Amino acid sequence: MVATVRLRKQGGSLAATLPVELVRKLGVRAGDKLFVVEVAPGDFRVTPHDPQTVAALRAHDKIMAEYRDVFRALAE
Repeated sequence: MVATVRLRKQGGSLAATLPVELVRKLGVRAGDKLFVVEVAPGDFRVTPHDPQTVAALRAHDKIMAEYRDVFRALAE
């Protein structure tokens, strides 16, 4: 999917209006945050997920998998 958004001046910033189809696909509502992540020079990704939270959850999953037996023993 390719969406085109038009920028408009709002104070000292620029604002964009997202098409309804994009809003549905992102699963966002008014007041939600979007994160703009630079994935390569000049190449950006817009996501409703905080990249730091996603990285922390991946690290958690890796640790839980690596030390599954230790955590299981500690839980007993």
